[in-house]
Amino acid sequence: MEKFAENLAAAKKSIKIADHLTYMTYPLVKDIKIVISITEHIHNAAIQGMEAILQYDRYYKRINPLTDNLDSRFQVFKQKCVPRYNFNGDDMVLIEDLMNLIKHHGNSTMEFVRSDKLIMCSPSFKTKTFDINTIKQYLSKTKRFISKVELAIT
Repeated sequence: MEKFAENLAAAKKSIKIADHLTYMTYPLVKDIKIVISITEHIHNAAIQGMEAILQYDRYYKRINPLTDNLDSRFQVFKQKCVPRYNFNGDDMVLIEDLMNLIKHHGNSTMEFVRSDKLIMCSPSFKTKTFDINTIKQYLSKTKRFISKVELAIT
């Protein structure tokens, strides 16, 4: 199996896990902290989808060898792959938002729950707030992105 097919399969698996956590587990548990896990799965799915496109183009020698840096890979994706496969700006905003959200979570010094919202504070006390409805929007956008990736490489 080619690397791009493995990345697509991993993206589908992550999105399936995120979907199950969002629509099955969260209503039973009602713990907003599960949103972090859901967000990580959605992020992984989006990144694996992007990687699938990058590996597909690399396989057919449309792009040069890639670095291990996620930000530079995203720039290559944005510059070379987005125009070729007609991804729209919403897809780029989605991936950037997810990357920033995961970075913010990693850098946050404090997290707390207030009225069904998770609030993360950075060391400079900038806050980021999100809830289950925001996560559901990210999930649906990521599902559309993964389906576009699948159409592009199959």
